[in-house]
Amino acid sequence: MSRPFYVKFEIPKEVADAAYEALQIANNTGSVRKGTNETTKAVERGQAKLVVIAEDVDPPEVVAHLPIL
Repeated sequence: MSRPFYVKFEIPKEVADAAYEALQIANNTGSVRKGTNETTKAVERGQAKLVVIAEDVDPPEVVAHLPIL
């Protein structure tokens, strides 16, 4: 399967696992924003520290603007 156009590089499994673990910890604290709209607002306000975008978003245009922000 080909990668979406917004994915610019391959993520090593170790990095993906570390990101998943960090997301689980952050989710337990209640500080995770979910969804494109909330993520966009957090980035534009300067509140976002880490943004994780899934590779299997359908349609990919929904999250295509996030790497630009």
